[in-house]
Amino acid sequence: MFSCKFRHVYLSGLLIVLAACSPAEQENDNNEVSSQTVSLENSKWQLVQLTVLGGFEFEPDDPSKYDLFFRSNNRLTGSSDCNDIVGSWFQEGSDLRFEPFTVTRALCAPGSLHNNLSLYMKDVSAYSIEGGNLVLTTPTEGVKIEYEPVE
Repeated sequence: MFSCKFRHVYLSGLLIVLAACSPAEQENDNNEVSSQTVSLENSKWQLVQLTVLGGFEFEPDDPSKYDLFFRSNNRLTGSSDCNDIVGSWFQEGSDLRFEPFTVTRALCAPGSLHNNLSLYMKDVSAYSIEGGNLVLTTPTEGVKIEYEPVE
């Protein structure tokens, strides 16, 4: 029998409980937290980086224009530059999907990340927490949508 140490981490209103049983059993020394220990409910995030097909990386000029709010009762709201996001979110372990995922269709100013973001967000299938950030992925290899917590 072995004893475990429990560490509580508060991340933008989320309580994450990490259990460390022995150095040999710790898999994530790079600040990655298992998604199974994190509930996204009532958390708010803003876009840090969008990596699209082909490895092209984009960073928003103003991250607060691209936010997600995982509300209670599986309601999703947010913004994608000059557009509004609404829908529902469903989380099971590290699986995450948005059903339905609806975005308004206003034409944003040049330089907007809205078109790429809305294209990939509807296909999100999984998430992880890396370095305190929420990383969303799709079945398309190399696509990564990274959000940071909003305080």
